[in-house]
Amino acid sequence: MSSSPSQPLLQEVLDAAKKLPPFPDVVWKVMPLIEKTAPLSQIESVIKYDPVITAKVLAFSQSPHFSRRHSISSLRDAIVFLGEQQLIQVIVTACSERYFAGQAPVGYDLREGELWEHAVGTALMTEIVGKRLGVQDLFTAFTAALLHDIGKTVLSHYVESYFDSIFTLIKKKKMRFLDAEREILGIDHQQLGILIGEHWQLPREVIVAIGHHHSPQQAETNRELVSLVYVSNRMVSALGIGCGVDGFLQPNQDEVFADLGIHSGMVDQCLADLVEAIKETRSFLTS
Repeated sequence: MSSSPSQPLLQEVLDAAKKLPPFPDVVWKVMPLIEKTAPLSQIESVIKYDPVITAKVLAFSQSPHFSRRHSISSLRDAIVFLGEQQLIQVIVTACSERYFAGQAPVGYDLREGELWEHAVGTALMTEIVGKRLGVQDLFTAFTAALLHDIGKTVLSHYVESYFDSIFTLIKKKKMRFLDAEREILGIDHQQLGILIGEHWQLPREVIVAIGHHHSPQQAETNRELVSLVYVSNRMVSALGIGCGVDGFLQPNQDEVFADLGIHSGMVDQCLADLVEAIKETRSFLTS
């Protein structure tokens, strides 16, 4: 099979990406209400009109990771007790779940639910690392990390179909998985993630982080955010959480850790914190 991508194949991939349902806009509606300290009833009304999101918000907010001191049994409880930052995190997690859960991305050698757990784990890690580094906009980092592999949800089918050709390139030309993926399919999951993010009209900084989460040094803007998502992704993969075949075939860029001021002791502490956070969250990921 030829290693050069055909135009019909690339167009098929792009058409499949366009068929993804639009990203729910509830989070972008809630954020300005929170910022202007709108009445609880206004915030509640925006969320409750999407019953699927409401159910997921309740499920996630009941996780010990988010509700450490309060018993949350209603949407209003979630709004009152979670606090601004965690409420938004819970909502964007609830909005993202529909794209990852229930999938078995076999092209990347992942079982059903593993890509979703990896997405959530990476988002939680950005919060853990971001707090240690004093990052101000943790919501943007959390969102970018949660969606960093969105391209895989579409591309997995094609990676599976053309895996032999991709792996042959990796072995013969000593390519990164990402580069072989792009050469065979005409696009890699980072690039496809950019197109999906633009189609959904996500914030530009989120799109940049999605599009450079394996290559932060190539990002022309938002370098700190992209680097944070990169190191979080690497650490979650190191724990074996949703680390598919491509995760083992991507080279580390240890200088990114150094540039952020992350030393080996901090890595160990963050990994320990993530193990606890994942344990608290895991039972709610498929609720």
